[in-house]
Amino acid sequence: MTFPGSGAAIGPVPGGTPPSDPPRSAARRWLISVAGMLVVPALAAAAILLAWRLELDRPVGSPRPATVAVSSPGDLGARLVPCLNEESGLFLRVPRGASLRAVTTRLQSLGWIERSWGMRLEARRRGLDRRVVPGWYRHRPGERVRDLLARLTSGEFEQVWFTIPEGWRCSRTLSVLSDSAWIPIEGLAEAARDERWLADQSVPGPGIEGYIFPDTYRLPRGEEPRVLLRQLIQPGLAFWEDSLRTAAERLGLDRRAVWTLASIVEAEAASPAERRRISAVFLNRLRRGMRLQSDPTVLYALGRPPGRVLYVDLEVDSPYNTYRRVGLPPGPICSPGRASLRAAVDPEPDCAALFFVACGDGTHVFSRTLAEHDRARGVLRARIANTRPRRTHP
Repeated sequence: MTFPGSGAAIGPVPGGTPPSDPPRSAARRWLISVAGMLVVPALAAAAILLAWRLELDRPVGSPRPATVAVSSPGDLGARLVPCLNEESGLFLRVPRGASLRAVTTRLQSLGWIERSWGMRLEARRRGLDRRVVPGWYRHRPGERVRDLLARLTSGEFEQVWFTIPEGWRCSRTLSVLSDSAWIPIEGLAEAARDERWLADQSVPGPGIEGYIFPDTYRLPRGEEPRVLLRQLIQPGLAFWEDSLRTAAERLGLDRRAVWTLASIVEAEAASPAERRRISAVFLNRLRRGMRLQSDPTVLYALGRPPGRVLYVDLEVDSPYNTYRRVGLPPGPICSPGRASLRAAVDPEPDCAALFFVACGDGTHVFSRTLAEHDRARGVLRARIANTRPRRTHP
């Protein structure tokens, strides 16, 4: 220590307390502390965002066989044929009302995604977590997780173009529909017999026969049977209201009568030009109280496909046998198309014919009396006999 006036600086006193740090040193430490508090969460958030993006851009994994139940025991989807269900891991079935959490859990079990949090977080961010569309989805190799989410929430499920030709019977339509649309035939058949449900769809019955409207449809695969059948029924109802009802009422026919008559016309008319004339013949016979005597109704009663009718077949005891019963059958015998339906309510005018016989080439000879009809049959039989190759004997 030096005394005042000596000119020497005052130095530290050995064993004493060091002087205080300047204020800016404390501020620096505070700034460093605050920066640390901000940077660490920011880095963590950036890491999470990067992981999230990588998760969404990750390609879907290879499918593996299902290890948990596909659906409840009562669910028709569980009884699909093996190559069309989830057992192989190639397809995902999203039931109606399924939550996104349930779907992502299912995706994990099928091997399509490794983790579900990225998809769920992205769906919630975009407001899609409650917009999963039910249906069957096919595994697409190389697809990104974000693209899979887009498919699940936009309804890019498996669909099929399905054409129902005119004249098909219900049994054939349901069988082909079951194979094409991945729906158990038992579920379709049950819905087709449900008279109460059919009445709610404005189907006159009996059953759904004839009321599946011939057309080409784009159908979702794996859909509930009643939902799918409704799509095939409604166009016929719309056609009835828009194009047929007024003309039918003028003839005193209700929808069941129109569809039944049109189905017989469909089965009889190989030539489109003859539809209205055939319709007129049947309407003429109905007005006179005559039996329709239509071969296709007998084949339907026997459960046989279109073909030859034998005399013994005409004796079958069935309300569909128009050789034994007067009037129209209880319902349609096949699905009539638009042309036959129009012919049923717009028959050929001034047609007095009561009979027709097939020529063998898709056309018919029409007659007004039984005598004319018998002569026409004789001529045709002779023509057929003359065209048959004759047997030569050695």
